[in-house]
Amino acid sequence: QKRACNTATCVTHRLADFLSRSGGVGKNNFVPTNVGSKAFGRRRRNAQI
Repeated sequence: QKRACNTATCVTHRLADFLSRSGGVGKNNFVPTNVGSKAFGRRRRNAQI
């Protein structure tokens, strides 16, 4: 099993799965965080003014 997991196919499949999972979560979390940050920044500016 260890030798099989060292093959390019297993590594590529593992990498693709990891990238798809982390990438999807990162994009989903990054967009709301970016929008939330801008909205929060605007609210702060309006509050200060």
